[in-house]
Amino acid sequence: MDVSRPNPRTPHPSAEKVCPRCGTQYPAIARFCETDGTALRFAAGGNDLEGSIVGDRYLILKKLGEGGMGRVYLAEHVKMGRKSALKVLHPGMVKDLNAITRFNREAANASRISHPNVAAVYDFGETTDGLIYLAMEYVDGESLGSVIERNGPLSARRAAEIVRQTADGLAVAHEVGLVHRDLKPDNVLLVLTRDGGDLVKVVDFGIAKAADDESEKMTKTGHVIGTPDYMSPEQFAGDTVDGRSDIYSLGLVAFNMLTGRLPFLSGSARESLIMRLTDTPLSLQRVNPSVEWPKDVQEVIGKALARDPNERYQSAGEFGRAFYEAVSKMPDTTAHRPSPSDVRIVPPTRVVRHSGEVAPQEDRYVSTVGLLATLVVVLTLATVVANRDPSKPRGASRPATRVANLDSAAVTAAVPPAVRNGDQFARLDSLANDSATAGAALTALASVPRTSDEDRVRAALVQFAAGLSLGDKRAACDALKEVRTIAPRTTKAALVAGKLTDLCAN
Repeated sequence: MDVSRPNPRTPHPSAEKVCPRCGTQYPAIARFCETDGTALRFAAGGNDLEGSIVGDRYLILKKLGEGGMGRVYLAEHVKMGRKSALKVLHPGMVKDLNAITRFNREAANASRISHPNVAAVYDFGETTDGLIYLAMEYVDGESLGSVIERNGPLSARRAAEIVRQTADGLAVAHEVGLVHRDLKPDNVLLVLTRDGGDLVKVVDFGIAKAADDESEKMTKTGHVIGTPDYMSPEQFAGDTVDGRSDIYSLGLVAFNMLTGRLPFLSGSARESLIMRLTDTPLSLQRVNPSVEWPKDVQEVIGKALARDPNERYQSAGEFGRAFYEAVSKMPDTTAHRPSPSDVRIVPPTRVVRHSGEVAPQEDRYVSTVGLLATLVVVLTLATVVANRDPSKPRGASRPATRVANLDSAAVTAAVPPAVRNGDQFARLDSLANDSATAGAALTALASVPRTSDEDRVRAALVQFAAGLSLGDKRAACDALKEVRTIAPRTTKAALVAGKLTDLCAN
């Protein structure tokens, strides 16, 4: 008899795993139950998955990273021996419909793309005890964001090759109708090839969306998804986006690789966003004058960063080829790392430290303050257009509106209070309906004036939605109870009465 193997009927002295079917205990090194072949699980009290088997086929080797939605592990298929990055939804989100929907979307979207420059999805499923997982290609490389942060600007030739491969991967996604919507250096992983070059892998299609899908909108009023530093103007404005939005984001990535900076030099991500709606991007020469940038390289970048999508390259492949050809004509030089004293710097996005690590969810949401600031800018521009002298030719050029030169008091006075507050409450209500942004909605709500009964009721509805999103039903119902006597005098009377009856009866 082999005494080194535990008796499946007898608990091992150092038992850490258990068979979920028969209850037999095993040591931590065991994988399957010797009685019925079921994958073993850690006994109650285990706080991680390392060493366990997920979905009866993925052996968890180690944790790679952790983000807002869950953890990513290095796993190995128990029969095929193939390594993969296993993304596991956080147990606390298994009842969050929005989180599960995003997780399902990532699996469905990425599985539709087959290209060497896009990380492949192998499998997706749910275990019998409710663990939701996604098995992806394990990319043993480093994020572009980490490379830029460590080394500063890349050589022109290296940047051109990275842009070309990234564009090729995006082009395939666009051909099947998917827009990435969160392209940034952290989502471009670089694998070292045998000849010392870079193999690009685009990752994280978690918020990708079908370009023609109107039934599954992820961007609501006041709820803009994406990483602020690399958003296109139309994405930040909440307009419909297509593949040209990704081209704009890739243009920003290319600019960052060449210069170590972004072309909207500001003190905050919010200011950078507003400048994208009002200002022309700075030139390569202005941002980093240590290199004599050829005119055609600047023209290619400028076209990719056009504010109007119709003026950009109309396909990712077209931009990738144009950029590669323009850069290949210039000397293979590298710009000097910019000094912090040169110009104001946009704070960098959070860098992915491990291959396949999920970016924290909060990075993908523009703050409520930023959205309200944009509302002021857009309304101001609309007022300027409405009052424009009709005798002037429509195509006549006019100076760009600079946010810094706006008189905030004049802007506020130009917009009726009811319109200002109504728009703000609509945006906050949208944020309040998501657990990830409900807290921010409540914080921003404190600064919104309530000048009428209508405002007070709408504020209470925001508090109600945020309370439910945060799991505090009592606070949610208390907010409505405080305004039920004035609600009948507003347009929200039926809505408040219905919620009090359906959800706050007790």
